[in-house]
Amino acid sequence: MWPWKKPKLYRHGDLLLRQVDEIPESATPLSTNIIAHGENGNTHKLHGSHQVYETPDKQILFTAEQDVSLKHEEHSTLKIKEGNYVIIQEREFEPFKNIEQEVID
Repeated sequence: MWPWKKPKLYRHGDLLLRQVDEIPESATPLSTNIIAHGENGNTHKLHGSHQVYETPDKQILFTAEQDVSLKHEEHSTLKIKEGNYVIIQEREFEPFKNIEQEVID
């Protein structure tokens, strides 16, 4: 058995949700249930008791105060356990243009 706790990870389209111990003090609460926008106006939305936050460097996090659901028009509904999470947007490297960019769902 490993001496450290493995964080919970969830995948939802182009998003990776990683459980974190706490929300940074610098994070500002937002009044929304949207944690990401897609290229066609689709959104990843939380349903259930939660609070979304944004850090000064535009990192999105949320607290699920109980088990919540994450919904998107193009993906199955994802059940997420109670806890604190950071949203990691998938990125891709374009070698011919030598650029890194976000993958848009």
